[in-house]
Amino acid sequence: MLPGLCAFTICVMGRIRKIIPLLTVVVFVLLHVFAYPSTRFANDSYRYARSAYEFLGDPFRKAQDKALRAYCADTAAMLQRNRMLHQIEFRDPVRRHEFQDCLAQYADGLNPSNPRYEALFHARPAYPLLAAPFVRLLGAKAGLTAVALGFTALGGLLVLVLLRALRAPPPVAWLGQCLYYVTPIGLWGSRPMTEGPVLALLVAMLLGAVWLCQGRSVAGALLSVAAFALGFAVKYSSFVLVGPCLVAAGVMALMFVPQARHKGTHCLLIVSLFESLVAFAMSRVLRLPGLEASLQDTFSLHWTYPEVTHPWRLLVQLDANYWWQWLQREALAPSLLLLLVLGAWGAMSRSVPIALCLIAVGGAGLLTAAAHPVAMEGDRLYVQAWLIVVVGLPLLVERLRMSGGPSDTLPARSVPLMKSDERQ
Repeated sequence: MLPGLCAFTICVMGRIRKIIPLLTVVVFVLLHVFAYPSTRFANDSYRYARSAYEFLGDPFRKAQDKALRAYCADTAAMLQRNRMLHQIEFRDPVRRHEFQDCLAQYADGLNPSNPRYEALFHARPAYPLLAAPFVRLLGAKAGLTAVALGFTALGGLLVLVLLRALRAPPPVAWLGQCLYYVTPIGLWGSRPMTEGPVLALLVAMLLGAVWLCQGRSVAGALLSVAAFALGFAVKYSSFVLVGPCLVAAGVMALMFVPQARHKGTHCLLIVSLFESLVAFAMSRVLRLPGLEASLQDTFSLHWTYPEVTHPWRLLVQLDANYWWQWLQREALAPSLLLLLVLGAWGAMSRSVPIALCLIAVGGAGLLTAAAHPVAMEGDRLYVQAWLIVVVGLPLLVERLRMSGGPSDTLPARSVPLMKSDERQ
């Protein structure tokens, strides 16, 4: 009887272990459903909602009015939440005039309304298109949030699969999934904007890179190209930058890591180069706003001021101010810097080529912030840098756990992952 009971217990524990990642997703979603009233329907969200209503067949003016009503309702709710925390005003009767005031103030739509600024959002059709059915069913804010939250939940599961592909034990892979949800990735990824889909698709590209380095050329290439293509349609500016960064990672792996000179790394380089060239060609053919337009957007405050004549010179000056003060703020509580170092160390200890890809994708977020050194939006612009922590830190935990084993010696440094384990 005792052997049977032990077998039953082992079976139950095995099943529980398998459903823990799904239970984690459920807890993550429930927490964000509870926190939903605190999320902000921002200016960007208004524009995505307007596009979603247009995809549903509404004429521009009607779509704009629906999106504006969603924005004003959320603004009024936010003001009411602020009053509830004010030492004096929380005792006053509830005031309900903000919604109508907002509608009257922005009767012609939210500013800025410059066509060049609008073009930045017209070039991002995939997110409002995917959200359109949910917007019809749930409304603007809830519909956009549902899609962002769904992609973020998927991104955590992809991190789990990625770490398992790197031969991390299930508890370590689950730690990576949890980190994805509790870091700023979970915060920004659940807001009604493009961060949720972008970050999940970047993780999919990293998983494709892992498969390519392992020699799973077809699966890795298909996943990477599909994620890149959808990401380009969601927010092309992010993925135009990621492609060349992955090319640089592949070149560095081939140049400086002798064990990485195999078919998998060459496939990674070819796929990344293909993605970069296609993105560049599509940007030119579709005449998408480029970096020059982005700089003018920054220095003209969304074209509410005249354009500047030397945007690159101003970018250098503003970046010098921005990053110097950013380092000063980080020095007060350098959690991000410390975690980035630990994450890079953990990834390097597992596989140098994969670590280079991880640093390339995460570093692209820092490059995005360098191209848009706007202090109020900095942590959102470089949020993908947290992917280095999410993937690398669990690998470091596993390395340190192994170092505390009976032999009390560090595990051997991992060579780049290859298709044939016998060759290693």
